[in-house]
Parts: sequence; structure tokens; C-alpha cells
Amino acid sequence: MLAPAQAIPGVQKACAFDVSTNTAVNGWRPVNSVVSVNDGPTSRYILVNFNADAGVDTLAEIRVGYSIDGGPVQIFGAQNFANHTEYWQTRHNMVVMVVPSGTHTIRPYWRISGSVGKNGVMGARCLTAEAYTS
Repeated sequence: MLAPAQAIPGVQKACAFDVSTNTAVNGWRPVNSVVSVNDGPTSRYILVNFNADAGVDTLAEIRVGYSIDGGPVQIFGAQNFANHTEYWQTRHNMVVMVVPSGTHTIRPYWRISGSVGKNGVMGARCLTAEAYTS
């Protein structure tokens, strides 16, 4: 008997439930979530969705970027992930990126944009990546 098909294969999704903190002086820090996507023999568009429960100090914001295969952090769309609110909120970032042919890892990174001493917190989060095939 065949197993039912999944909308997103296991290597293309990652969820974590720990709590991570960051400060403005740290710069870009990796999020503890990595996915792998194989886009076949040609370059393709990859749809990446990242969400997390997040909070940040007043006069600061959380910014999000992505690294492909351990390379430098890149911005593929909107990067302002969270502004200060009274309570943590679930935040979402969706980007479309082009990656070369083959198998690649994608990892989100986050930083706090604000003055020295500003902090941010990220809790439960999920990351997915899907290759577009026509």
C-alpha cells in the first residue's frame, strides 16, 4: 500500500518551539530552522514561508533575511518582520527567490534594528520552501 502524498515533503518543512533572543549588537543571527529543496536540473523560483511568534522592544524592529547553502544573508522581499506591540504576535514572511539547479538548503536569519540595548524574542516558528514546477 502506498503512503499518502504530502503537500510538503519532510525536508522542505521545519518547525521549532524553543525561545530565542537577539539584541541589536549581535547583527544577523541564524534561526534554528533549515529546509532543503531540490529544484531539479534548472534554476527555479522557490517560494519560502516563515512564521514565528515574535516580540521586540519599543523603538526597534525585527528584520529577516535568508541564506542559501550557508552563503551571505540576502533580502528577497519585505524584511521588516516585527515592530513593537504590547504582546507577542504571530508574524509571517513570504518571499520568492531564484536558486540554481540542484539541492539547496535555506535558512532564515534575523536581526534587531534599533539602538544598543534593544532586544527581540522569537518563539514557536515554522519554515517551508517549495520549488515551482511548470
